[in-house]
Amino acid sequence: MMEDAKILVRDSWEIFASGLAPRLEQRQVVLKKLESVLIAKQEEILAALAADLGKPGMEAYLSEYYFLLQELRLVRKKMKSWLKKKRVGSPFYFQPCRSWIERKPFGVVLVMAPWNYPFQLSLSPVIAAVAAGNLVVLKPSEMATESERVIGEIIEEAFDGLVRVVTGGPEVAQSLLEEDFDFIFFTGSTRVGREVAVKAAETLTPTLMELGGKCPCVVDEGVDLKVAARRILAGKFFNAGQTCFAPDFVVVAESMRSAFVKACEEVMAEVPWADEMARIISRKHFERIRGALDGTELIFGEDDGDSCFLAPRVIPNANWDHPAMKEEIFGPVLPVLGYSDEPGLMAPLAEMENPLAVYCFSKRNDFVDKVATALPSGSLCVNDTMKQFSQLKLPLGGVGKSGYGRYRGRHGVEAFSYEKSVAKRYYFGRDFFEMLPPYEKAFNWMRKFLK
Repeated sequence: MMEDAKILVRDSWEIFASGLAPRLEQRQVVLKKLESVLIAKQEEILAALAADLGKPGMEAYLSEYYFLLQELRLVRKKMKSWLKKKRVGSPFYFQPCRSWIERKPFGVVLVMAPWNYPFQLSLSPVIAAVAAGNLVVLKPSEMATESERVIGEIIEEAFDGLVRVVTGGPEVAQSLLEEDFDFIFFTGSTRVGREVAVKAAETLTPTLMELGGKCPCVVDEGVDLKVAARRILAGKFFNAGQTCFAPDFVVVAESMRSAFVKACEEVMAEVPWADEMARIISRKHFERIRGALDGTELIFGEDDGDSCFLAPRVIPNANWDHPAMKEEIFGPVLPVLGYSDEPGLMAPLAEMENPLAVYCFSKRNDFVDKVATALPSGSLCVNDTMKQFSQLKLPLGGVGKSGYGRYRGRHGVEAFSYEKSVAKRYYFGRDFFEMLPPYEKAFNWMRKFLK
C-alpha cells in the first residue's frame, strides 16, 4: 500500500506539472457528479456512520450528509465568482498598464482526515481543493473502517481521477509525508499536527492545521441556568463529545455551581441522551476517558465496554487540577468548575493554550469581552455552543496550538489557492519613467512630480 501511495502521488504531480490540471468547467462537472453520488449513497453513508461510531441517524444526517451537501452546492454555485480575476488600479507612472490578482491552485494537495466526522472532514476540504483547481491525495482515517470504504467508493465514482484515496494506518500516513506535496491539510490532534508541521517545514510546504484543545464554556451570573444547561449539554454530548470544538468543561460562578449542576440533572432527566448517543471510536479511547474520572461524577446511564458506549456524565465539583482537566476530553464527560470572582476566572483562562472555541453565557458585553481577551481562540460563541461552526459563511480554524488557516465555503476555496499578482504594460511611445542610468536628469524631473 505504501508503494501504491508513492505511485499515486507521483502520477498526480506529473499530471499537474504537464499542464493537464482540471479547468473550471471540468471541476464544476465533477462536483455536480459528486452531488449525485452523495444523494445516491445517502443510506450507505448513514449506515457506515452507525457501524463505525454508532451515530444516531439525526446527528449523522445533519452533520455529515446534509451539511456537506449544502457546502458542495454553495461551492458549485459561487466558485466561478470566487476565483474570478480582480482588477486593481495602477500608479500613473506605470501607465499604460493593467494590474490584477488571480487565484491559482497550489498543485497536488494532501488531505489527512480524522475519524470523528469521517465524511464531512474528508470531503469538505476535498471539495474546496478541487474547486480551486488542485489534484488531491486523500488519506481518510483507518479507524472508521466502513466510512473509509464508502469514501473510497464515492471518490472513485465522482472525481474522474482528480482525487486519489490512500488507505492504511499510521505507517502509510508517515510514508505520505515523505512525498513532495504542494500543500498539506491536516485535521486531528495537536500532537500529530506538530509532527506533520515538522515534516512540512523540511520542504517549506504550506499547511493548514485544524487541531483541537480544551474549549471552555464560561457561565456568568444572571443567566437562565436551565437554558444554558440545555445548550451546553446539547453541544457537549453531540457525537458523544467527539467534536474538536465541543465545550470541554464549564466554569460557573461558585455561588451558582450547585444550581447549574441541578439544571443539568433536570435536562438529563428530560432528554434521553443515553438512549441516542454515539459510542466512543475505540476501546483505547474508551479506557483513556474513564481513566480521567475519579468516581465523583454523576452518571446518566450505564457504560458498555463491549460496544464502547460511555454514558454521559457530569463532574459536579471539578477544579483546575482534576484529572479530566489535563488534556482534551473528547468524550461525553462535562467537568463543572467554579470561580469566586473575575480575577479568579481570568487568570487560569489566560494560562490555557488557545482553543478552537470559547463559549460564554452572559448578558454583559463587557464580561464577554474580558473572557475573549483573556483566552484568544479561533472562534467565539455567545449564549450557545457550536453554532459558529455550523454555518458556511463563517470560517473554521484555530489559533496558536489549536491550528492555523481557515476553511469552509469561500474560505476553503481561498485556502487551497494563492493570490498571484499580475501587471501588464503596453508599448505606447516613450517611457518617461524608465529606470536606466544616468539618473540625474530623470531624478530631478521625478522629484517635481512624485511628492
